[in-house]
Amino acid sequence: MGIRALLCAFLIVLIRPSGSDWLSCGNIRECHCKWSSGKKTASCITSSLTQIPRLATDIQVLDLHGNPIDELEEDAFASIELLNIQRLNLSSTNLRHLHQNAFRELRILIELDLSRNFLTELSPNTFKGNERLRLLVLNDNPLSKLVAQQFPPLQHLKKLELSRCRLRKVHPFAFVNLRALETVHVHQNLLSYLHQDTFNLPVLKTLTLSDNPWFCDCKLREFHEWFLNSNLGNEEVFCAGPENKAHFSWLDIKGDDMVCPPSVITSPSVIRTETGADISFGCFVRGDPTPSVTWYFRHALVTNKTISDSEVYVFNYSIGQFDDGVNDIINKSAQWFNVTVSNVTSDLAGEWRCNAKSSAGDSNAYLTLFLPKARTATARSAPDYSKFFIAIGAVLVMASTGFIAACVCWKIRRRHVPPSRSFTDQEKKLLDTSLAVSCDRTSVEMGSSYGFEMFDRSMSLESEDTQRCMEPVQITIEGPSGAFPPPPAEFSIPAPYGNIFISVQVTGHNEEYPDLLSGGATLPRRSRTCFLKSTYDNMGPRVTAAGSSTWSLPGAKADSKTSKETTATVPLSTFSTEFTAL
Repeated sequence: MGIRALLCAFLIVLIRPSGSDWLSCGNIRECHCKWSSGKKTASCITSSLTQIPRLATDIQVLDLHGNPIDELEEDAFASIELLNIQRLNLSSTNLRHLHQNAFRELRILIELDLSRNFLTELSPNTFKGNERLRLLVLNDNPLSKLVAQQFPPLQHLKKLELSRCRLRKVHPFAFVNLRALETVHVHQNLLSYLHQDTFNLPVLKTLTLSDNPWFCDCKLREFHEWFLNSNLGNEEVFCAGPENKAHFSWLDIKGDDMVCPPSVITSPSVIRTETGADISFGCFVRGDPTPSVTWYFRHALVTNKTISDSEVYVFNYSIGQFDDGVNDIINKSAQWFNVTVSNVTSDLAGEWRCNAKSSAGDSNAYLTLFLPKARTATARSAPDYSKFFIAIGAVLVMASTGFIAACVCWKIRRRHVPPSRSFTDQEKKLLDTSLAVSCDRTSVEMGSSYGFEMFDRSMSLESEDTQRCMEPVQITIEGPSGAFPPPPAEFSIPAPYGNIFISVQVTGHNEEYPDLLSGGATLPRRSRTCFLKSTYDNMGPRVTAAGSSTWSLPGAKADSKTSKETTATVPLSTFSTEFTAL
């Protein structure tokens, strides 16, 4: 008895630590390990873990919800010997990158939750080795599309959840390896079309399609008919387009109402060729029901015929193999409508139109055939400068005419202005005589003794004329060209001297217009600025018909009496000087 008791106590000591090791959760405070539903469960919810915790290898259920793990590397669980996990919750763990071998060696994994993460794509080998997987939750991941054979062969997967994954495109063969699927959730995505074979799975019982922008035209017709005939759910699905079918229930729409208006694309849209060449072009047409297609050239129907020595042939090619998985538009009525032209001529250049028409509508596409004009080589000729020379000649003629006219005008004007004459030194002495009279003083500068005599005879300090303000007067006389007119008889000069004389006579007499100049001399015009009371106007001397110059008095007729009185009351000093150049 003692030996048996000792053995039992020893076994208890050995078993008790190993049995209680998984309950410690690797001494991680944030994790709680317990029995749940008959399985060893480790709950590490919202524990701020950034990687998979090291726990006892016999943990069967691991809940890591709410931890910022971000990334799972290769063999993330096999490297810490967590190979007995049957249920794994990685929801809301901010997963952005998931290695395709992260779950490798989890042979008995049954349930996997990857919802509410940031996975944008999944490798087709991501779940390879998880053959016992029955439930896969991928909700709320921005996957956007599922490719062909997106999932490896999972013979026991019965439920797949792909709600709110922003799915736009699902390949028709995406679920081909999931033959045991019974329930698929793809509601609340961005799906508008699906191929009729996408969910053609043998044991599928439930398929949710609501809250997707389904476009109910011919491209969805076959899937629409398959879904209604399969009885895969009792939810109501609505159309989002086209506009005339928006918000219509799938149950209220018939297949014949789901049509596609024709669409036409030309390839290419512009063709450049040369005369005599052979060309081919066409238009790609889609539409359901199948539209009728015709080509037009300059509003005339194009058929198999000869146009301006050009052979025109029209061919129709239907698309024999249409890859529904590659092409977004599921429309087996697509066709090419081609035109072949032999020996192209310039008469075929212009705009060609491809027209597609059906009961759902019509559409047009245009193609332009361009033939450049033939260029002929021409010999280069010398440039023609005749117009340039004509213009230059006209400018020169106009300039010459203007110059001649200016010379003529200058000549005519010069005739009216007597030219200056050069005199000898003796003549200059007689002519250069200046007489200056101012308000303050009277001065006469002369070049000979005659000047003093003229000054003595003309001015007296006791005369009243000195009280009169007289402006300085300077007389310069230049003789006209040619000989001077002969002097009066009383002025006779010796033979050696020319006919040069100066006669100035200013006297107070009773005649109305005194003779100021005689003998052809001209006095300069004088100013009235200094005379306070002048009996002469400021018009200057005029030459009378008799050839003498006179000063006109203001008011010749009306003021004659006044002038006489002024002359009498204000007598001028007798200033009479006659001198002759000897």
